[in-house]
Amino acid sequence: DVLGILREADAIVNEDLLKNNLVTKVAQVHVVLIPVDPDASQEAPTSKRSVVIRTFLTADFMTGVPVKPGNEISEDVLQGMVTKLQELPNISRVMYDLTAKPPGTTEWE
Repeated sequence: DVLGILREADAIVNEDLLKNNLVTKVAQVHVVLIPVDPDASQEAPTSKRSVVIRTFLTADFMTGVPVKPGNEISEDVLQGMVTKLQELPNISRVMYDLTAKPPGTTEWE
């Protein structure tokens, strides 16, 4: 169940942000499940997916910057999220999106 996995991934990320008192620092967080498995090939297709985490700092949602690992979020907190997310069924990779706005949007597209 793809939506169930996405819900679990979203809960993991948001619980870790809450546990580490980062929910007031981070303006927005997206947890995205994409149908990408870098280990798959035409000879060995897979149904695995990748999780993308995008945390965002903004005051006005017109411009913003990503939450940088080692600065606004500790690498230990981020690694804990990755470890938990990789335990979910059919997860191939966990990626961290560092896109600013502009050129990106506050939404994940």
